[in-house]
Amino acid sequence: MFCAKIELKINFLTKMLVEFSVTNFRSICQRQTLTLVASAYDELQDLNTFDAGLPDATLHLLRSAVLYGPNASGKSTLIQALAFLDQLVLQSHRSQIGDLLDLTPFKLTAESRNGDSKFEITIIEAGVRYEYGVSCNSRRISEEWLLAYPLGMPQKWFHRVWDVNTAKYVYKFSTKLGGGRKRHDWAQDTLENTLYLSKSVQNNQEQLRVVFNWFKERLRVVSAPHTMSSSYTVQRCAEKNDRRRIVEFLNAADLGIADIRLKEAAFSVDQLPKNVPKKVREQFAQQIAKDLNGKNVTSVKFVHQDVLTQELIEFAEDEESDGTRALFAFAGPWLDVTENERILVVDELDTSLHPMLVHFLVKHLHHTGSKAQLIFTTHDTSLLSQKILRRDQVWFMEKNSERASNLYPLSDFSPRENEAIERGYLNGRYGGIPFLKDLDFYGI
Repeated sequence: MFCAKIELKINFLTKMLVEFSVTNFRSICQRQTLTLVASAYDELQDLNTFDAGLPDATLHLLRSAVLYGPNASGKSTLIQALAFLDQLVLQSHRSQIGDLLDLTPFKLTAESRNGDSKFEITIIEAGVRYEYGVSCNSRRISEEWLLAYPLGMPQKWFHRVWDVNTAKYVYKFSTKLGGGRKRHDWAQDTLENTLYLSKSVQNNQEQLRVVFNWFKERLRVVSAPHTMSSSYTVQRCAEKNDRRRIVEFLNAADLGIADIRLKEAAFSVDQLPKNVPKKVREQFAQQIAKDLNGKNVTSVKFVHQDVLTQELIEFAEDEESDGTRALFAFAGPWLDVTENERILVVDELDTSLHPMLVHFLVKHLHHTGSKAQLIFTTHDTSLLSQKILRRDQVWFMEKNSERASNLYPLSDFSPRENEAIERGYLNGRYGGIPFLKDLDFYGI
């Protein structure tokens, strides 16, 4: 029997995410829901939640949500699902005839292997709620729809369905959606592997651009901090005021950095990080030198003070710890997210970051007053203190008996205020922890 749908829901208000749903994608079979709608809990309400900006002022959203679970439970799959939809919206208009979508369904049932994956997202932008959904397989978009709620009542602006009998699409448009006859012309130009949303926006359908731009300008998905390049932070440091802000941000995490200096020089193979293996350095030195010949590159120097004389001492980037380098690379994007109220989704936020740095980032977000949002996965259980996160900000992911990922909130367990959440999690009360069979490591 085919698995029931898995829905991940994330809703967005004002510029934010509220719900996201996914069905039949990688390890996800049944429909799961992740929501950023705040519950009626009173704790940390002013810091960790904000008014969604709707006219009735009744809906509040969470500034952050964290996902826990053992390795291979599906946490990364959830992040990948959102990243897939993001790239599909932004890039599908560039598809050529015959291009396949990079899509893998849940493989452990025959029906799911041959079924469509489904993605649904709800956003609210400029006081209007939008619900957008896509059902697709590697060959084509099977269904696509967009609902808008400009006056609180739903308007289905467009609905596109693949008719298997005629091997053609059936489109329905609302009279509320502008474009006239052009809507049908754009539909005719939309390939099977292309979203109508993406294609019509490229043809200057301004009414739909607000949804397209939400993905383009608001959503940021990062696989892990240690994979990020520091180039954007370096770019911000090149501006004097931003350099000071980057230094202040790093020192708020108690890294003891007096300043950051940028030095520009002609490229040399010697500037490659010292941890690059010798064989790799020799193999690629000639090609790298050819590509960068005559070009200047910028190196970063971290300035610390001598503990006795207060003399300023420069440290090369590879002399700093992995955590400092990771936080430096993260600093520029992080400030961009909080300043511009974007939604940042990060897999393995704790990778290369000490738990106290993760605490710092989460607390920093909560205290900025920004309507930016953070969704992240981690194994750092020390965040489960109710002094940092509310009970409705914690989610768990684990595999069920059918080996499919199951997402559920901590609130399902009705935890008490001030309950020892970390202890309960580690003791298995909420699930979402590794189950280790008895192993005889020493042959005893």
